[in-house]
Amino acid sequence: MVRADGVDYGPLPCDIFLEFPYKHRHHETGIVGFEINNYKIPDFGPGTILEVSDAETGLVFYRRMDPNKHLEKRVFRLETQMAPHSELDRSLKPFFQFYADRVEQHGSETVRQMLEITNQRSTYVSGRVLLKNFQQYLPQETVKITSLRDPFYEFAIRLTTTSHYKNKSFPFLSSRDQSILRPAMDHFADLNLMDDRELTESIKSAPKDILALFASPFTKQLVAASPTDPVDRDSLSRAMDVLSQFAVFDPDEIDDSFAQTIADHLGIDRSHLQFRPVQASLKELADRLRNIPVLEHVLESDLILYFFVQKAKQRARLD
Repeated sequence: MVRADGVDYGPLPCDIFLEFPYKHRHHETGIVGFEINNYKIPDFGPGTILEVSDAETGLVFYRRMDPNKHLEKRVFRLETQMAPHSELDRSLKPFFQFYADRVEQHGSETVRQMLEITNQRSTYVSGRVLLKNFQQYLPQETVKITSLRDPFYEFAIRLTTTSHYKNKSFPFLSSRDQSILRPAMDHFADLNLMDDRELTESIKSAPKDILALFASPFTKQLVAASPTDPVDRDSLSRAMDVLSQFAVFDPDEIDDSFAQTIADHLGIDRSHLQFRPVQASLKELADRLRNIPVLEHVLESDLILYFFVQKAKQRARLD
């Protein structure tokens, strides 16, 4: 699909052979290109505001660069929250030529191609992916952004999602998430999160393989190659090293200072950005989950990682 000055045209058929995708077996025939001209798009010219998207998925893979609006930066935000900060991503979208959020919804090859875009000088990509699998595709000049939060708070989000999944739609869950979390969805289905006794009994009675699905997701995202890979204390030094490579990092999301830091680093006005910090209802659930001893073992690596991150934050304040 082509959008020119706000008007949609297409779908336009591909009729141009490109050797690279055919040679590298990215496409069966290599006929993946098409030409945009005045015959197909009336009044098309250098000043036309242009977007090109995939007709099936709606993914916009090309926007014409606007030097007055788009930042000449490559930005990657590693999403670590299961319920993504889409409000932040969407508020950053107008500042970039290429934009893609929730990229975990796509296959690894598509994500790789997004990160390797070289013909667009302004790119923003965000998603809850395993960083180890894509680190090599991030050019050195990429501005890397991420954030963490209390591991019990993240567990509260994931437990709420799995326990309500049968009765409520969660579009941020990828098909892979749904497949992996299916046993947890079945076990925690219709769990009354307001009943402390039921909450405790349900978690205590969960088989080890189900609790393992919730094990230290932050550490896994930073150092694991598969969502089912175990992590232990030996992974922590690598996780801390990976975090040190992010240009913008927020350790707890307790307020909206994360958005201010992003705005300062990218050179944009803070008023343009939206960010939803820790929510009171989920924090209250997290505080009750903290009283269930077995969860300290489930979240062990993340709890230690979070402890060291908070210590580093305190030292930075003293300096």
